[in-house]
Amino acid sequence: MIRAVLVFSFIIAAAGFVGIAHATFSDISLTSPKMVSLTGHELTSLHVGQQIEVESIITNHATSQKKFTYMVQVLNNKGQVEYFEGLSASILPNQSFTVSQSWTPKESGQYTVQTFVWDGLLFPTPVTKVVQTQVTIE
Repeated sequence: MIRAVLVFSFIIAAAGFVGIAHATFSDISLTSPKMVSLTGHELTSLHVGQQIEVESIITNHATSQKKFTYMVQVLNNKGQVEYFEGLSASILPNQSFTVSQSWTPKESGQYTVQTFVWDGLLFPTPVTKVVQTQVTIE
């Protein structure tokens, strides 16, 4: 398995984008996000101020190379966006690799971590369903 390198990173307001990413296509799949350390070890507890890698495995089931943008969105217990970032790269046919984005929580509490894939940023079209998990920050 190959680890993706960060091609670029950005932060944008997510208000208009949350509902867009609920479609799916057959070419790209994404695993449920895991919270891991910078060295890739799965974290058993999460703390305020700790740098957390939100990690997923992306797979290209197509017979051609695909460009993609891996998005991570974190919502607080009020449903407000606390974090929204992504990375863009290309994936070869029938290839799988690990992608991740760093998030450092500023407050304790319950959070929903959502991951999804778009085909790009200019006119983002969803290529996976939103995959989410609940986490507690101590």
